[in-house]
Amino acid sequence: MAKTYEEALRWASSVLSPKGVDPDGARYVLEMRAGFTPSQLRLHDRDAVPAAALAQFEQDVARLANSEPAQYIVGVAPFYGDLFAVTPAVLIPRFETEELVAWAAGEQAAARTGLDLGTGSGAIGLTLAKLLPNVAMTLSDVSPAALAVAQANAARLKRRVQLTASDLFAALPGRFDFIITNLPYISRAETPVMDQSTLTYEPALALFAEDDGLALFKRFAAGVAAHLTPGGAAYLEFGYRQQPALAQLFAAALPQAQVTFRRDMADHPRMVKLQF
Repeated sequence: MAKTYEEALRWASSVLSPKGVDPDGARYVLEMRAGFTPSQLRLHDRDAVPAAALAQFEQDVARLANSEPAQYIVGVAPFYGDLFAVTPAVLIPRFETEELVAWAAGEQAAARTGLDLGTGSGAIGLTLAKLLPNVAMTLSDVSPAALAVAQANAARLKRRVQLTASDLFAALPGRFDFIITNLPYISRAETPVMDQSTLTYEPALALFAEDDGLALFKRFAAGVAAHLTPGGAAYLEFGYRQQPALAQLFAAALPQAQVTFRRDMADHPRMVKLQF
């Protein structure tokens, strides 16, 4: 039976809400499939959804009902004004990470080289390649599948960057003027309170770290100084409960660094800069 866009969204909400699934995911997939902006979708509220598009939407809603992220269903996620291809090999870019990118971009205009460590989809490094066009950006990841996604995004967005396979600093010769990273920082103990869609569909390799989520930070602290130029800086995202542990870790491992923590727009401590 034919439905208008408004009716299709109401139907999707009636399917998803009883399952505890945010119906905004249905709006997102409908917009992406139709090539609409949010305002365009509102303008078409009373138009009939084409039959093929409605059949696709019904399939998408069935997947949403199983907690599959909308971004994986349509294969793209927004970040800093661009759409990035995403697959289950990479984390879905979060809006909070845009604040980390803005921090680095605002301070590194004079830099010549930058490293996005653990790049995933490439959202951080490719955005910085746009914001800082004079900086030679290197994007690295331990996952070949993630690097393939980053490479595809670089090609589609026409951003010239260097992509390198590396387990943290292991295969990265040389030094960089700045390093930016969103390391895995979630403790396995947190799984009972995590969103089911994240647990089921996003890559565990990019989410979890041993030692209460601190293992990768400890490895990073051990190698970062050797991979920064004199006066260089590193920018990191972390879990909102981790500031005390990280302050202690960096004070012990990197006494020569000036450590600056920053809160996000929700007033949670979520970012730190290490200035050497």
